[in-house]
Amino acid sequence: MSQHDLFGLAALDVACLLAAAMMLRSWYRRRTRPPLVAGAFVLVLALVASLLVAIGVTYSLVVGPTFIIALLVILYTARYDRRVATTPPGAGPSRRS
Repeated sequence: MSQHDLFGLAALDVACLLAAAMMLRSWYRRRTRPPLVAGAFVLVLALVASLLVAIGVTYSLVVGPTFIIALLVILYTARYDRRVATTPPGAGPSRRS
């Protein structure tokens, strides 16, 4: 691994840790499950990416897609959590037979 690979991997790990901390803060405020799941997923994603690069997989094949997947998870969780927070209890779709 070159110095450039290590720097890119460290940047990815820091970004994933910050995203997980953001999700933990969101969970602490709202006490809903999606931020915890997203935070754990992002941490596992960073761990898997680090292991793949350490094994010898090319850095550029791992870091880019990992970052994109982490962003999508965070965006989806934020949208889902906001939708759940603004919906009053019992106002979901009715199920009529």
